[in-house]
Amino acid sequence: MKRYRFVPIVLLALVSLRCEHAQPFEPEPLPQAPALADIQTSVFSVSCAVQGCHAGANAIMGLDLSEGLSHANIVNVPSVESPDLMLVKPGDPDNSYLVAKIEGSALVKAGTFRMPLGREPLSDDVIQAVREWIEAGAKND
Repeated sequence: MKRYRFVPIVLLALVSLRCEHAQPFEPEPLPQAPALADIQTSVFSVSCAVQGCHAGANAIMGLDLSEGLSHANIVNVPSVESPDLMLVKPGDPDNSYLVAKIEGSALVKAGTFRMPLGREPLSDDVIQAVREWIEAGAKND
């Protein structure tokens, strides 16, 4: 019993001591999901809506991802390659054909290619941004 007689004193000391100079812990807010304008600028306009790909009247698969047209052409629009899947299914990146195409996932129809065609795959950060935009509802913002 003698070795436990100091326990209450130690506990009282620990409770009464505090870091008075420390600020309250406030986690940094998570970044908001990227807006379509962000996706357009950093993905579609530089990797997709380029000459000979997904731009203009002769866009591959009729899919024009040019600024001002991309949202209407991909959100809740069936894929030409896999009509049972939407190109972008708001709130569901795992079942959006656009994500499958940029990730090269098993959802991509056999005999088709990962996008962007003939270029380095998009970085994980860029793909994650597209996924977050879709997860947040794929708004036209």
